Amino acid sequence: MKKQMSPKVYLPLQLMGDRKLYINSDRFQILKEDLEKFLDGEKYMNSKSFSEKVLLSHEIQSNNVVEGYKDDVETVKEVINDSLEIKDPKKRQRILNLYRGYKYILEGKDINKDNLKTLYSILSEDLLEPNDLSNMGEYYRNNDVFIYFSDRLDMGSEKDDLGTKYDMGIKPEYIDEYMNKLFEYIQSNNANRTPTDYYIKSQIMHFYGVYIHPYYDINGRTSRTMSMWYLLNNEVYPYVIFNRGIKLQKNKYYLVIRDVKKYCNISFFINYMLENVKVELEKEYIMHGIASSTPSKLTSLDYQTLNYILSMKGLKTVSDFTSFYNHYNDKKRQKEIFERMIVPLIDKGIIQEVRKTNNNIYGNTSNFLFELNPSRVDNNPEKIKQLKL
Repeated sequence: MKKQMSPKVYLPLQLMGDRKLYINSDRFQILKEDLEKFLDGEKYMNSKSFSEKVLLSHEIQSNNVVEGYKDDVETVKEVINDSLEIKDPKKRQRILNLYRGYKYILEGKDINKDNLKTLYSILSEDLLEPNDLSNMGEYYRNNDVFIYFSDRLDMGSEKDDLGTKYDMGIKPEYIDEYMNKLFEYIQSNNANRTPTDYYIKSQIMHFYGVYIHPYYDINGRTSRTMSMWYLLNNEVYPYVIFNRGIKLQKNKYYLVIRDVKKYCNISFFINYMLENVKVELEKEYIMHGIASSTPSKLTSLDYQTLNYILSMKGLKTVSDFTSFYNHYNDKKRQKEIFERMIVPLIDKGIIQEVRKTNNNIYGNTSNFLFELNPSRVDNNPEKIKQLKL
């Protein structure tokens, strides 16, 4: 007998044209239950110290990478500590703005119109174009805005003068009304019972902020940071790492947002965000186990290296790792990546050489296939279900 799907649940958030946004939880119920089981008893992740640790380094890097800015986690750390001179002032400002924005949301203030304005002012400081600044209202933009990446997607909407289909934020005259609906939704009691319920609501907020696009720029970073803010206010600490998964599947991220706009079914987006965060939480579980079994303390660069190794698919060689790293960061030479990232994990017994290849990575140094030391990895099948090791 075919299982009957639960009915659509319409949210108090509408799309333009009087279309109602809806959700069908059956689409992700099993994944939701799996996440709740995974997090049960994980004291390490269920703490504010965990969220502060990941927010103020790796999540700054991930949030910027989603927007196409490739800032290495060590660069992020050095800029925050004011120990690095970089030629690009915009890069420095992007990092500092997110750092200051995260510090602001850690204060536990309510998410409302004025406090979101403060957050946006922090995130956008010295980054907006003069024309955008001059056309900003007290809270939101006064003119239309095109959405980044939409020219690569079939939005099924209007075309510009070149015949390219594009997507836009909602008309400026509706922004205040729609943002007020969002604030009402945030402040309403939606009978959230578990951390995953709060995470799902945070991602509905995330989507709706991106959909409205209330500013000329920095809409994605603001919407994702607002989602983190909601999680922190409700002490749902593990899920603040969701940006990491997005940066690895950016094309799908924009495609899923497109589909929700087309069909009004936000279940597509929720399922995508649940799958992503489950993989990232499994990586955290493994990295925490490795750190606990390693006598010397792991550095932030060690954690980044491990995260990338766990994110790679198929065979892993030094050259493969270099290509993976350079895809998400400012490019570095193989020699530097090998010596700064691979060698320290070999010295600590975390990764080990499997066999050499026929090529060299530089000079007479051979490229080689490597793997995580099996004795350091807790590959518990009850925990590790999405991650392919």
